[in-house]
Parts: sequence; structure tokens; C-alpha cells
Amino acid sequence: MTKEVKQLSIVGLLGILFVSLLQGSNTFLSPGIAAIAAALNMDPGTVALVGTVPGIFSVLAGLLAGRFVGKAIKYKTFLVLALAIYIIGGSAPVLFPTWPVILFSRVCVGLGVGTFFALAPALIMKSYTGDAQQKKLGLASVFGAAGGFTMMLAAGALADIQWNFIFLIFTFGAVAFLLIVTGLKEPQPEAAEIASPDKKVKAKLPTPVKLNYLLMFVVTLFGMCAMVFISTVVVSRGFGTSVHAGMVAVMFNIAGITYSFLFASLHKLLKKYLAIAILVSVNIGLMLVYSASSLVMVGVGMFFVGAYLLIIPTLLSDNARYLTPSMITFAASLVGVSLNLGNFALGFYIQLATTLGGNVLSPLFFAIIGLAITTVIFFFIRMAQKEPELQSAL
Repeated sequence: MTKEVKQLSIVGLLGILFVSLLQGSNTFLSPGIAAIAAALNMDPGTVALVGTVPGIFSVLAGLLAGRFVGKAIKYKTFLVLALAIYIIGGSAPVLFPTWPVILFSRVCVGLGVGTFFALAPALIMKSYTGDAQQKKLGLASVFGAAGGFTMMLAAGALADIQWNFIFLIFTFGAVAFLLIVTGLKEPQPEAAEIASPDKKVKAKLPTPVKLNYLLMFVVTLFGMCAMVFISTVVVSRGFGTSVHAGMVAVMFNIAGITYSFLFASLHKLLKKYLAIAILVSVNIGLMLVYSASSLVMVGVGMFFVGAYLLIIPTLLSDNARYLTPSMITFAASLVGVSLNLGNFALGFYIQLATTLGGNVLSPLFFAIIGLAITTVIFFFIRMAQKEPELQSAL
């Protein structure tokens, strides 16, 4: 246990967990897209573009957090500022329900999400080691998965009351804000970091860590196709309506919560091959969704795809074996950056795959092939990887 562990109070840990709950905020507006478009007399396709805006700024925020936090600015200060921007900017359309303000809101949410992905896991990794670290990362993943569907359900209910009330969902960040302000203490730098702070920036990331960023990007790009096309599969094949599609989509989050509770045990059992098991599970899910002959089959498929929600704690734990304490924050931020780049590239991939395949579900078919190839490649990479000579001091 490090010095930081002794300083991490229950309130501070709860603050980090509630920050993790907000990590899915880029998609919280999804249930209200139609209502927003109708209220503003705009094309739903144009309004749907608000889903891509946060991703760009999430990447920017993640890079800034990784580069400057713990160096030019304190962890707590950066996180508090990000939460304030997220809460105030994100909820601004409640009072000023105009298109420009909505776009501004999405920028603020994106900046917040990028920070949350970077700092929440970094603070956990700087405060715990071994099984305790994996249990806390798994718990953070539980909060992230639970937040994904509870917040979207709440957002849908708010939109039904009045379309711009959906933006009230971002005021829930006030809970995390209060917990962080009152309970989180600034992590103390390691002795090596104090002696040579420049090494935090100049240190090179090991090749296995860089490969994990590529893996994060690819599994997001292909795996999230299931979420994009689930309503198309359900409705076009006569399994039900959009309501039924929403019901089976929830299986993704239920699976994420279930897997996350088991993360520490799974990591101990499978070690470096846990990422491969996740890829296999996601691909099985994609195949079930694509070839589904019933609504139940779609739901089972989405449960398998839900293993995707374990990929972040898995790669963070894997990366930690190769990193010095001074590299933890920067390396953790790039996991979130890779994820957001994958989400941003998804739209372009769907357009390209649809054109090449000539079918609305072609992107899902190509995703199965792409993820299968990725699984084989990374299986051999994992086999070739030796235990790192450099172990994190955490």
C-alpha cells in the first residue's frame, strides 16, 4: 500500500466512483434526439450529429489531462474544474434552449468525459496495488456500466416531461463534484517524480502499452456496431419495435455490471489473456446479433457484447505492469483517448462499410471479420509477450 492509499478516504473513493458513473455522458442525449429535433424544427439526422461533437473534445481533454495533470496542475484542481464545466455547460440548454447553446453544451460534456476517463482510473492506480487495485478498477467499471443505462433511462423520462429538461441529467455531476471537493486529497508524488519531474513527460511508453491503445481503438470501432444496429436488426426482422430494441440493448449494461463485479477474479485467472477472452466474447455477441432469428437471441448476443465494458480495466491493469509511477496518468489518459477516437471513427467506418457491402447491416458483418482477425493477431502477440522487466512501483 502506498502513501496515497492511506490518504484516500471513503468519501474520496466514492467521488472517483461517481465520476466513473459519468463516463458514458456522451450518449446520455440519445433518448431525446427526436424530441430535440421536433422542438427546434430540425432534421433528426443533423441533431444526431451532437453525438459526435463530445468525442472530439473528449480526446482533447484526455490529452491535456495526461500531459499537464500532476505537473503544471494538480489532480484535484483539474478534476474539479472539469466537473464544473461539465455541470454548468452541460445543463445550460435547460435555461437557454437554442441550437448554439446545445452545441456549446456538447463541447463542455466532451471536455468533462475526456477528463473523467483519464483521471478516475489514474487516481485509483496511483492509490492501490495488486488485488486491491483490480477490485477498485472493477468497481469503477460497475459504476460506469450502471451509469450508462440508469442515466439514459432518466434522460428519456426528463425528455418526456419537456424536451430541454433532458439536459438536467448533467446536473447529477454535482454529487461527484461535492464528494471530490470534500473528500479527495491530492496524491503525493513519488520520490522519483520529485527528483526528476521532467522524466514524467520524456519517458517513452513501452511497445505492449502502445499495442493496447490500438486494441482499445479497434474493439471500440467494431464492438460498438452492435449498439448502433440493434434497433435495425430488431425492427427490420420483425422481432418488435424500438421499445423492444431498447429492452435487449440493456443487456449490454447488465452484462457489464456482472462482468465488472467478477473482474478481479477473472484477471487473476486469465492474466494477460483476459483481453483475448473479452474479444472472443464480443465477437460471439456480434455474430449472434447479426444472425439473430429471435428477440431472445439478440438479447443473448448483447450480453456477450457487454464484455466490452471490461476492456478498460483490463488494459489499465495490463499497462500498469510496464509503467513507472510517473507514467501512470499519461498512459491512463491515452486509453480514454483511444476509446473516444474509436467512437469518432465509427461513423466514417459505417459509411464506408455500407458503401462496400451494399447492405444496411454490412458494417456489422465486416465488424465480425475485423474483430476475428484482431483476436487472432493479439492472441499471438500475448503469447509472445514476456513478463516486463520494469514493474510499476504501485
